[in-house]
Amino acid sequence: MGKNRLKEIREEKGLSQRELARMTKIGNDQISRYESGQKMNEDVIREICIALDVKADYLLGLNQNKNE
Repeated sequence: MGKNRLKEIREEKGLSQRELARMTKIGNDQISRYESGQKMNEDVIREICIALDVKADYLLGLNQNKNE
């Protein structure tokens, strides 16, 4: 994943880790680990992308354009 991309997007949306955890049903401590660079599986990526309304390629740092 792009360095701190998850944290960057979460903060842009004005969400705390706890709020994102509630939205995705992923533990708050796990969100923290993902933001620190722990790899996410496909299901987690999907849940986070839906919650944050972003494309997976952007979340993963494969694309620099939020809209593509």
